[in-house]
Amino acid sequence: MEKAVVERLRTFGVNETEARFYFTLLNCGAETAGKLVNVTGVSRADVYKTLNGLLEKGMIEESTERPTKYCAVPIESALDAVVMKQAYQLRQMERSKQELVELVNRQIPAGPSGHVYRF
Repeated sequence: MEKAVVERLRTFGVNETEARFYFTLLNCGAETAGKLVNVTGVSRADVYKTLNGLLEKGMIEESTERPTKYCAVPIESALDAVVMKQAYQLRQMERSKQELVELVNRQIPAGPSGHVYRF
């Protein structure tokens, strides 16, 4: 089952390590980074890098207590957060695309018939 969940999460732009950590946190509940190092066998630096990626995507939350514990948000909320972030990035790309097209069209002259040269 974990493999199927990981594969599906990857279609949402979640890398394999993030997907495995998210699945682990769904199953284990709140855990510290140290516990995740022990459970996953991933280096401490990579655990923090992965947790930060999941936090940025809105898929996990962190406690204010020390040591900090991390827990997965419910799957539907996590996927909604990822979709919203991807939609925002897509809107940014659309704006940048239009600006880039206008910039290039101003700087590169068209051919004699009004067309850009092509092979």
